[in-house]
Order: sequence, then C-alpha cells, then structure tokens
Amino acid sequence: MSRRFFTYMAVAFIALFAFSNCSGDDSFEFSPDPTCGRNINFIVEVIPQGAGIVTRSEYVNSFGLNGLMPFQVIEYFAIPTDGYQFIKWDLAPIADREENPISLIPCDINPVYTTIRIKAIFEIIEE
Repeated sequence: MSRRFFTYMAVAFIALFAFSNCSGDDSFEFSPDPTCGRNINFIVEVIPQGAGIVTRSEYVNSFGLNGLMPFQVIEYFAIPTDGYQFIKWDLAPIADREENPISLIPCDINPVYTTIRIKAIFEIIEE
C-alpha cells in the first residue's frame, strides 16, 4: 500500500473522531462577545485638574466579517475649559496619542492589561 493511502486513512480517522459527537439534531448558535471576554478597568484623569473634561461613549461595531464578529468600541473625547487646549492622551501602558477623540477596542488591547490609565493632557493657551 502506498504512503498516500495511509495519509488518506489518517485524515479520515481524524475526521471521524472529531465529528463523532455531531448529530443532525444539533443546532449551531454563534454568539460572539464584542468585548472578547475582556473586562478592562479604564481610569480617566485630567491633567492639570480642572483644565477640561472627558466624555465617554460606547458602541458595538458590527462590520467585522460581515457582522459575524462584532466588537466593542470605546471613545473618549477631551473637552478643554476656557483658556486651555488639549495636547495629547497619555495611555498607560499603551502608547500616547494626539488625536481627539480616541477610540479604544478592548479586543485589540493585550489581554495582560486589565487596567488602562487614561490621562487627558491640557495646557494653558499662550496669548
């Protein structure tokens, strides 16, 4: 017997073993978690205190894989008070960002990080 025959037999055996618990009555339910099972604690701070406020909004983006892989998006928006301007976000332990608002996707954050410190950095407008 050829080597190809044994390869086919091995594949058939693996398939038979893998699907031996399946029956025609089983129903398949696919319900992905948009947070990827991550429970991240976001701690927000304004620097210097009183220089502005930070708002948060959340939504689920359902465009991934034609809606089969929805994911949560968390947006933070820094709003300066009079006399201040927004400079950047200090995101520990991830990289700083200058865009405003910022969008964070829990599924894209390393699962090692369970707490993210978000600092909105403002400065006085020089006249």
